[in-house]
Amino acid sequence: MRRRKHTRDPKAPGKATAKATAQDTPGGQESDRRGFLGWMGRVGVGAVGAVAGVTALQRPAAAATWRCCNLAFGQPNCPINSQGQAYCNRGTMKVWNCCSGSRLYACGECTSGSNCYSGTFYCSAGWTVRANSC
Repeated sequence: MRRRKHTRDPKAPGKATAKATAQDTPGGQESDRRGFLGWMGRVGVGAVGAVAGVTALQRPAAAATWRCCNLAFGQPNCPINSQGQAYCNRGTMKVWNCCSGSRLYACGECTSGSNCYSGTFYCSAGWTVRANSC
């Protein structure tokens, strides 16, 4: 149980205030314990943020739809080379096709996995293959 030393507040005559003293805990360690708990709280929040960031990169390939492609990132966001083709800075491009209306689309994911649905996803790609082929 903590003991509080009651003193008069010079700004508010007649009112008593409670102040924590070094005698609140054995050895006067109140501020050290608060500092340690605050530090642990900050470390915990940082760890949760790091795990959330890694989890966001490892979401399944069907997170959002672009045309008829179910992509990890809603819009194609892979870099494009000078020939207009999407490429991967990291991972390997996994490509599949789908039809929407009369258009044939190519869908792609840069992933570290062995197929379109696994691994860490780095970017998504999508482009029209043929206009009137479905």
